[in-house]
Amino acid sequence: MERTKRIKVVTGLKCNIQCIFCYYRDSLKAPNRPFEEVRKDLLYARRHGISEVDFSGGEPTIHPDLPRMISEARSIGMEKVCIITNGLRLSHLPYLKQLKDAGLSEILFSVHGSHEKIHDEITDMKGSFKKITEALSNSASVGLNIRMNTVVNRLNYNDLNAIGSFVLQFHPIQVNFITINDWCFARHLVDRLMVRYSDMSYRLKEACDLLDRFVRAVNVRYIPFCFMVDYERFVCNHRQVEFDPFEWLPRVRVRLEIQYNFFRYMGILGYGFLSGGVFKNIFRITMNDMLNESIVQALRHWNYTKHPNCRQCRFDEICDGVENTYAKQYGLQELTPDYGEKIHDPVFFRKQV
Repeated sequence: MERTKRIKVVTGLKCNIQCIFCYYRDSLKAPNRPFEEVRKDLLYARRHGISEVDFSGGEPTIHPDLPRMISEARSIGMEKVCIITNGLRLSHLPYLKQLKDAGLSEILFSVHGSHEKIHDEITDMKGSFKKITEALSNSASVGLNIRMNTVVNRLNYNDLNAIGSFVLQFHPIQVNFITINDWCFARHLVDRLMVRYSDMSYRLKEACDLLDRFVRAVNVRYIPFCFMVDYERFVCNHRQVEFDPFEWLPRVRVRLEIQYNFFRYMGILGYGFLSGGVFKNIFRITMNDMLNESIVQALRHWNYTKHPNCRQCRFDEICDGVENTYAKQYGLQELTPDYGEKIHDPVFFRKQV
């Protein structure tokens, strides 16, 4: 399977809402990044083979230069340009049309509930569900491709099937359920929002069953494979990311996130290269593949842990395990080996579809 050619470019951490799980909550009033900094990231990405971009924040639609950024991305050869958004500003149709005229092709919406009670509580803003519903309707009406993220937490995990039913009316091309992870959850809210994989897995499978017939790509992110037996094709964790066309290429993503800090970048690569055993394949894979795999292995070994019995599981090589925060909260006893012939190909199950 081909590697993704997509990357995330951050326009700044400033945001017009404060989702209760957001780990950027202390930075949501930070200034937007200057246009030239964003342009520098775009040019770096293009030089390294990237042809699709997701503009992210914070909230990119509050950046006054967003239309110009979209136009710039198109002008340097980005074939697909997407924004990741809470939808507030896109409820205003003229603004949405301005972004489309600039070259916008996709929108990735953050939808956290199927009705206002749940969504508004999670976004901590009354009326946000009404706004995102209007934004989804506007986007569908002008012919933009719609994608969706839902961060799964204690407040909405029983609502996943209803969320799926809600978004189907807008004909999304991709739906992501993002489970417990430090990248999305503010650590001081773990006690309130974290939910066991064993509690959420049934709801995730139920939503996958509903969406699979109608949506091109359905992903469950950051979940051990043993909780998704018979639904493994939906799992997209670190070792699957680079083969998912909607996700971000690891070697370019990390370089942009650390803003060209060469020594930090080399440290991440070196750690993954050695701890993840990438050095064993030094003469069997390309340089770019080695860089991607080193980044992936570094993230897995730094942030994740497994039960000792996981070594006996057939998913061991392609599964991340659980994040360290989750392990501290709930332990590792839920992790149950699925015995059988070991699987080495990270996209083994996706190839079966």
